[in-house]
Amino acid sequence: MIQKFAPDDNQEDDTDTHSQILTLTQKPLDTEDEEFTVQEVTYVIQDMGNFKAPGEDGILNEVWKCVSTMLPRYMTAIYNGCLREGVFPKRWKKARIIPIV
Repeated sequence: MIQKFAPDDNQEDDTDTHSQILTLTQKPLDTEDEEFTVQEVTYVIQDMGNFKAPGEDGILNEVWKCVSTMLPRYMTAIYNGCLREGVFPKRWKKARIIPIV
């Protein structure tokens, strides 16, 4: 079933359009993203709910709130660095789900 709906990609079968699209996707994006402000980062972190399950790192939202209060420029620099590089750590995109039976 997988072979029918998601066959292997054979570039020899590509049309000119497919080749052009592939070439475009391999070029880095030239975007003009505005950096996050200290106020934006602080607001988003402070708006996170209390008593929520932590992410894979095990850090509670309450801890993030304390850190953003004590070191707002540092937190903003981390997010802006990720934005500039165009890469956010894979760990930030994972979640551990534990079903309650």
